[in-house]
Amino acid sequence: MYLIPLPRMITALDGLFLIDHNTTIVLDVELDDKDLETAKLLQHEIRKVIAITLPIKKVLQYSGNLGVNCLYFQFDNKESGEEAYRLIVKPNKITIVACSNRGFLYGAATLIQLCKIFRGEIGCVDIADEPSYSNRGYMLDVSRGRVPTMDSLKALVDRLALYKINQLQLYMENCLRLDGFEEIWSQTDPFTPEEILELDCYCHIRSIELVPCVATFGHLYDLLRSESFGKYREMDTGLGETFTWYHRMRHHIINVSDPESLTLIKGILDQYLPLFRSNKINICCDETFDLGKGKSASMAQKMDYAEMYLCYVNKLVEYLQSKGKEVMIWGDIVKSHPEHLAKLNAQVTCLNWYYDYGAKEENVKIFPDNGFKQYVCPSLSGYSRLVNAYDMSFSNIREMAKLGNRYHAEGFLNTDWGDCGHINMPALAIPGMIYGAAQGWNVEDDRGFSSIDQAISLVEYGDPGKDLVGLLRELSHQDKIIFNNLAFFRDYKVYNQTYNDSGISLYEKAKEEMMQVSEKHLKTAVIRCAELFNCLKQNNMGSYADRQEEMLEYYLAARGVALMQELTLVIKDREYGQDVHPLDAPYELAGKLEYWLMDYCKAWRTGSRESELYRIKEFVSQICSILRKYDAKIHN
Repeated sequence: MYLIPLPRMITALDGLFLIDHNTTIVLDVELDDKDLETAKLLQHEIRKVIAITLPIKKVLQYSGNLGVNCLYFQFDNKESGEEAYRLIVKPNKITIVACSNRGFLYGAATLIQLCKIFRGEIGCVDIADEPSYSNRGYMLDVSRGRVPTMDSLKALVDRLALYKINQLQLYMENCLRLDGFEEIWSQTDPFTPEEILELDCYCHIRSIELVPCVATFGHLYDLLRSESFGKYREMDTGLGETFTWYHRMRHHIINVSDPESLTLIKGILDQYLPLFRSNKINICCDETFDLGKGKSASMAQKMDYAEMYLCYVNKLVEYLQSKGKEVMIWGDIVKSHPEHLAKLNAQVTCLNWYYDYGAKEENVKIFPDNGFKQYVCPSLSGYSRLVNAYDMSFSNIREMAKLGNRYHAEGFLNTDWGDCGHINMPALAIPGMIYGAAQGWNVEDDRGFSSIDQAISLVEYGDPGKDLVGLLRELSHQDKIIFNNLAFFRDYKVYNQTYNDSGISLYEKAKEEMMQVSEKHLKTAVIRCAELFNCLKQNNMGSYADRQEEMLEYYLAARGVALMQELTLVIKDREYGQDVHPLDAPYELAGKLEYWLMDYCKAWRTGSRESELYRIKEFVSQICSILRKYDAKIHN
């Protein structure tokens, strides 16, 4: 069965139901406007598949006018889960039975997939289904380079709804137009309050809760680098003075020893909160690297790190609770200081993130063992690279889903971060988003990843060969040296920035990784990228008009990964003196990078605002300048 998420119970029956021009969509009279929107979504998706527009009507349940050859939304108030549904396909009628808007939406979503798979000739079946997690979320970073257009966000909401995700968080640092903070958002192509209100309404129609997600402690680069608000910054000078993607992530936390810092953040939250109907808010409060090292050093003499952290966080939590909000924070700081967990406000929900292979049981059970609610939070593994690391992401998603279920986590939140300017394009995140939705809905789905790839290829992309996602996974294997390594090279070469993380020079670490990968592996990756590019071009999805923008992003990813491996060869040769033979002269590679950038910019602007595209353009320009200087040295 190629359905994704996989329903909990499926019973095959005899016969077929054929959707034709005489089929109607019928709503029980009890159903409301949100169910009508679901019926219209079903109508739209069926029209896309078989070019038939089904009429929609309402009838009394026992009026005798129900008839046959219909897709019937039957209200049933018998005790069942709010998101549960039953989908019964018989030769004369398809019935979706549910007691809530979400139940009807998720039953319709499964019916849409059956229609896609069987092209409107649906085998009779009885499906009874409900989710493993009641809160199934997706978090998209919109603050580290890429700010989506409203059209692309609405398309994302539709996709999330069809895969049964019921929460969306847009991570924000700098991209909402707030009064009095013009110098923070003016260069980011920000969302307006009206747009957030509109998006919140659109999410509500699709039974998705738009949860505000805003940095309030660390990760405040733009706020704390400004003339007006820089005085609230913990580290006044030194680290992070030169903008790099790394510095943005590390050295800009609020000075908790200044009472006005809390007043500042409360003022920001007061402008955020009215834009969302959700009673939840994620205030983040993660990766507070510099706490106690600057202006709050005197406070650090009286309190240890965790006490300082909790003193500030609890005040924020209490303020938001006074406004009726349920508060979430990322759990990394309190998890690393378990001796102080009891001092955290007991009503906080901890977002327990882990983004690698090998999630450990003790790191998930720590919050329930101490009486705290938690969401488990894996990653799409797309940050700092051109192609998501699908092997790691899918393993991480499955491991965290199972551990969270074992320890009764209240939610499952799949994260899509944008480190390194959000170089990774949105279409590359789709398979991981769908797999996260699949595991959040049915944690017992243990299908192998190759089977999952085939299911996503067929259901999402309409790929009869079922190989598209497998091609993307194979492309990810060619990304030997990822964009992040080359960003560290640029930062050293252009800005003389090497960074130090726990005594390790990140530039030297990136250099070592480039030195260790063999010439053969890099060249093989370049050749394989070209082969995969051709395979992607031959895939049927490229002929679908509504999929061509996504296919362009896949083509660009294949070209980009190959160029990153070629660039590594040149750096090994010209910068580090290794005995390797690059595929192109440096000036030739520079030209190829510039052509790629031109196409990349066009793709960016299709679904994203201009936002921080200029930083990626600057990076490519600087790399190309370095490449041409290598040639100039030879000619001189």
